[in-house]
Amino acid sequence: MAIKKRKVSMNRTFSFWEREEWLKKPDLLIVGAGIVGASLALFYKKAFPGHDVLIVEKGVAPEGASTRNAGFTCIGSLSEHLSDMQKAGEETVLKRIERRWNGLNLLRSTLAAGEMGYIHSGGYEIFTDNELLAECSGRLDEMNTLLHERLGIESVYSRREYMGYPAIHNHVEGAINSGKMMRTLHQKIQKAGVRIWWNTRVESIDSGVAHLDNDTGIQAEQIAVAVNGFAESLVGLPVKPARGYVFITKPIADLGWKGTFNHDRGYVYFRNVDNRLLLGGARNLAVEEETTDRFGINPVIKEYLLSFANDVIKLPPEWEIDVEWSGIMGITADKEPYINEIKPGVYAAAGLSGMGIAIGMQVAKELFELIRNSR
Repeated sequence: MAIKKRKVSMNRTFSFWEREEWLKKPDLLIVGAGIVGASLALFYKKAFPGHDVLIVEKGVAPEGASTRNAGFTCIGSLSEHLSDMQKAGEETVLKRIERRWNGLNLLRSTLAAGEMGYIHSGGYEIFTDNELLAECSGRLDEMNTLLHERLGIESVYSRREYMGYPAIHNHVEGAINSGKMMRTLHQKIQKAGVRIWWNTRVESIDSGVAHLDNDTGIQAEQIAVAVNGFAESLVGLPVKPARGYVFITKPIADLGWKGTFNHDRGYVYFRNVDNRLLLGGARNLAVEEETTDRFGINPVIKEYLLSFANDVIKLPPEWEIDVEWSGIMGITADKEPYINEIKPGVYAAAGLSGMGIAIGMQVAKELFELIRNSR
């Protein structure tokens, strides 16, 4: 005798307990669990420990760039600053460097070195272009004077040679394990009582409510948008997404490069991670194609970096890629972060322009002050 199958409704309704506790209206809803969103939660809970804070994040880890970068704690190379000064002027660039320096100091005062795997390695810019080297060398003393006046640091840049290349050394820079940094930051905010929903995608935001892709609306007293490279598509901010490609090799015996390195105005960057070479960048070779919030690998950029590893870094012939990935940054037209109230009770911070590690926590602090002052 055949058994008749009954149709079961798949529509799910929330229980009384879910509505009362799980879906209760937070004082602050943060969209995005990266360095800006998590740091904002930390500052907010320290100021208002009794308030309820909820972070919603579309990925299983912060999806964007916070855990998908190279882990540089840098204020920028000399060639990058000189290039930016031609576009934006000296004062704008000096303020930009100051924000990076303040951001790094805030990061290092908030998280201990061991909590983020910090190594004070110094940074090197290596040169294969004699004309660019001459320009940077000719302005080196001038930049040191300006940074000493602005930051109180003596002789930030100095001429060196490294692995046979002319180089400019930056003694204030270092490296971190960005995955460990973000895990530590999340442990701190969870200990403070911040709630986090992973795998939760926000489709749109209005004053007082964030609409999820499952037709659920989360009401909140205040909402902060901290999605950086996805801010344009989510809330229409003037922030362009920028994809960055990175790979790390399998272990290489006697890898000579020690520290953090960049090349060509900071567009190419690499470092030694436990005798593995991490190499990324070259987005400037395909700017239009890489202005996207879709993850993926551009074959033109990958081929260039493979050649760079062979011809410039001179890796041994048998080296292999272990893992490759992409991250999504957010770039503004003037490289300055966007921090503002975009609707009544809705605030946003985005456009860290490839310097999320350096300025992410500082941007979060500025966003927090904006939110606190508007209460």
